[in-house]
Amino acid sequence: MSGAAALAGSIAEVARRAVESAEGLSFAFGEVVSSTPLEIMLEQRLLLPYEVLVLTDAVIAEAVRLEGEDYPEYEGRKVYAVYHNLTPGDKVLLAKAAGGQMWIVLSRYYATE
Repeated sequence: MSGAAALAGSIAEVARRAVESAEGLSFAFGEVVSSTPLEIMLEQRLLLPYEVLVLTDAVIAEAVRLEGEDYPEYEGRKVYAVYHNLTPGDKVLLAKAAGGQMWIVLSRYYATE
């Protein structure tokens, strides 16, 4: 392959990757199938392992400080654990990022009947 052909091939590959990565944000629904390690089944066809998941504050454990005159019933006790951990069976809303290489777990969702 000549140098010009190799260069043209490289440019074409760079252009293809740019188009793929600029496809925009898309959303999907999933269900937690395992919490340790975290695994999410994406629309019953693709199992997403922990390594490709990005968790938001809405789905992780956190500590909340309640103090001041707005919370007089909590006087003397300042920090409380609030758990939002994902458990098997939870339905989640995800956003695809980085050309499908990473998935952002945005929130749980609750379907109405």
